[in-house]
Amino acid sequence: MSTERDAFVSKKLDSMTLQEKVGQLLTFTWRGTMLTPSGIEQITRLQCGGLCLEPYALETCKNLYWGNSQIDQTFKKPADYFSISNTYFNGKTFGISITPEEYTRALNKMQEIAMDRPSGIPLHMTIDFEGDFKNDYMAGGIRQFPGPMGMAAIGDEEMTYKIGLTIAKQLSAMGVTQMYSPVCDVNINPKNPEIGVRSFSDDPDMCARHAVALIKGLQEGNIACTGKHFPGRGDSVTDAHDVLEVIRADKKRMQEVELVPFKAAIDFGVKAIMTGHSIYPAYDDTYPTTLSEKILTGLLRNELGFDGVIVSDAIGMAAILKKWPLPQACAMAIMAGVDTILLKADDESRSQCFFGIKMAVENGDISEERLNEAVTHLLRMKYDQGLFETAGKKDPEKTKAITTSKEIIDFSADVAKKAMIIMRNNNDTLPLDPKQKMLVIEQRIPYEFVGKDPYNHTHMFCEAMVGHNTNLILADTAFSAFEDEIEECLALARQADIVVMTNYYARIVKTGNNQLLIKKLKQAGHKVVVVTNYPYIEGTTREADAVVCHFSGTPDSIRYSTDLLFGKIKQCPTTKLPITLGDQQEIPEKKLKALKKNPFTLGGS
Repeated sequence: MSTERDAFVSKKLDSMTLQEKVGQLLTFTWRGTMLTPSGIEQITRLQCGGLCLEPYALETCKNLYWGNSQIDQTFKKPADYFSISNTYFNGKTFGISITPEEYTRALNKMQEIAMDRPSGIPLHMTIDFEGDFKNDYMAGGIRQFPGPMGMAAIGDEEMTYKIGLTIAKQLSAMGVTQMYSPVCDVNINPKNPEIGVRSFSDDPDMCARHAVALIKGLQEGNIACTGKHFPGRGDSVTDAHDVLEVIRADKKRMQEVELVPFKAAIDFGVKAIMTGHSIYPAYDDTYPTTLSEKILTGLLRNELGFDGVIVSDAIGMAAILKKWPLPQACAMAIMAGVDTILLKADDESRSQCFFGIKMAVENGDISEERLNEAVTHLLRMKYDQGLFETAGKKDPEKTKAITTSKEIIDFSADVAKKAMIIMRNNNDTLPLDPKQKMLVIEQRIPYEFVGKDPYNHTHMFCEAMVGHNTNLILADTAFSAFEDEIEECLALARQADIVVMTNYYARIVKTGNNQLLIKKLKQAGHKVVVVTNYPYIEGTTREADAVVCHFSGTPDSIRYSTDLLFGKIKQCPTTKLPITLGDQQEIPEKKLKALKKNPFTLGGS
């Protein structure tokens, strides 16, 4: 196989033009479900190697990215420069919710467009499907699963493997070929705003074991895994989407903590590794990993022996964009050892980055050897997955059969029931008494992350509560309640015996969550039960009388948490919190009050 593959890849490489090779190094996004000129031309004219699938129920992403335009206003266009079509839909407009079989047809079409190119090279179709609020396809009843920390809480590596295999069966049937998972970061900082439950644990060995189990399942299902965010962002105190951080761990600590899961993943045979946008002075005190030859070539390739595909995290994140213009950053990343650049914008920056890399090759900054090496890594991955034979040929009816199978539905329910913990139960508040009158307050999950269908919608928690008790007052709030919503909930609580509410945490919502509302309810003398996805203080709070953590904002976790609240199911005796909680400081009320406009950011892996 290796000899046949190498011969095939070598022949393909020899036949490719410079433009085709440069295009292979770029992974653009495809949001929504519509076929637009912009979506077509990034394949046919910019020759992209892959698409990052971000349905989010959106059809476009305008020029602003974390508040900044990704377009380089100083970019000097070469003589052969061209731009492609752009789409200018409002990014807040509700998109189309489609079924897995409909999405299969859509992905088939995109692959057909790619295979009709002179190069005949299929696309790698990548997706984030971590669990919690990091699933980029969530409609049509597709079963989603708790994120890494929920898997580790169950404590059964065989179940983690089966979760990976089940996810792969669903996604690969649709035409997805690669996942930006598993998160290999060891979340040793409880105040980490970006990683949290996206990590398996704060224990390096536990992270390594479950990461390998998940990779085994996913890759057996023909999904190429991507370990991230190398060499580890678990000790971060900032979000790389917003700022470039310096992580000052020494080499000994990194060898014993951060690098442990990555070493295990590499030894097992993970297909790809994603870079983290942080500076690690122990290895390179000048450049973040994405731009660091010392880390990517020296540490990852030479020391750790990784021979797969190196993927950049979204290159437009503020950690990069605030210091380096994107065309320059793309060229620097390829020089450092990145094989494919993830670029999340539907604007002119795509052409700029394409020509930025092309000019760097033409002027010798990127050697022909480095260019061919990067393309070779990508072609090998596609060959090993059989994409040259199968791309664009997925059967929608088979997809439907898989995603609606009783086996998968039952397994999803079983996992959700096991990945739940009663973290607090003061004065035996739980189980709830169905005779009590309850005020149920549900956060509105950002609409990009719900399927907008009967299985996955905005009011899943309220709907499930009605199944246990009809003596309810139902209310919702923004993810972080506005002042008028807080006042309304305080008034409604006076009519109830107890308040039952969600207090999810999501890194994309920069205003935080409903900690302030909980504090106000308790100050008013009400008994409060909280359901959260987040075992840290931001989710559990200090004030709540009872707290259930299900590690996940996914449908089955939300629904079955109500069964646990009412005692219809018991906490799984083997499920344990996979982190150590020290004395965590809560956010001051003054700061919570200041966060009320509820902006959020999209993208980034």
